[in-house]
Amino acid sequence: MSADYAPPPAQPLGLAGIMRTALTMYRAVPVPFVLVALVSTLPEAVLLIGSQLAYGGPSTRLRELVQELLTLLPQLLLGQLSIAASTVLILHLVNGQPANPGVALERVGERFWPLVAVVFITTLGILVGFLALLIPGIYLFVVWLVAPITVVTEQRSIRDAIGRSVALVRGHFWWVLGSWLAIQITVGLGGLLIADLINIPLDAVGGTLGIVLRGLGAFIALTVVAPVANAGVALIYVELRVHETPAWPLPPIRSPRRTA
Repeated sequence: MSADYAPPPAQPLGLAGIMRTALTMYRAVPVPFVLVALVSTLPEAVLLIGSQLAYGGPSTRLRELVQELLTLLPQLLLGQLSIAASTVLILHLVNGQPANPGVALERVGERFWPLVAVVFITTLGILVGFLALLIPGIYLFVVWLVAPITVVTEQRSIRDAIGRSVALVRGHFWWVLGSWLAIQITVGLGGLLIADLINIPLDAVGGTLGIVLRGLGAFIALTVVAPVANAGVALIYVELRVHETPAWPLPPIRSPRRTA
């Protein structure tokens, strides 16, 4: 699969380079990135359609909140699984190796429980930071952004992964925050545009069929753009590694089971 992608020299990419590289990789080998993205987008779509069928459309704030809560927690975990697996794909590609989604998901599976623990700990810490005061929440979000990735790619323990993320982001805080925001805004707008193009003809369809069709439209739009968002966050991690050592980081290899 890597035959269609020629990796650039190992050097910092910058924000424009990250977006360009993410799109180039996606166009070169779309199937692996889409399959990895489906890990999060498919369950999210099923939960969204199911909640709308159960509670109806979000005509009130309460119903909207219930629907958001039903999809939030799975989205947090499964989204990190997709990002970590996308990072493995990218590490293979930049090292001239095939982008195999099965291998990428296998590497994530080998580190599943430490990854779950890191996602839980960092999410809880960030929420507490936001509740206490907005600024600590933003700070923790940025410095812990790549902690779930390091659990998989560097096969680190829970504590080491969190500390490693802080060390990688140190000195690049504002760049990481700005890059993440730019990626999310760009991809989010693209997803909304695609969703509107799909769903506008379906507005006249009511009842259960309308809910299912609009949910499928949202699922298609999300699945189209999610690989770019996943690759963007993954490339932020790769960029931080290249700043640390001027060489593409190697992909993780199969390792014996180890405790967290």
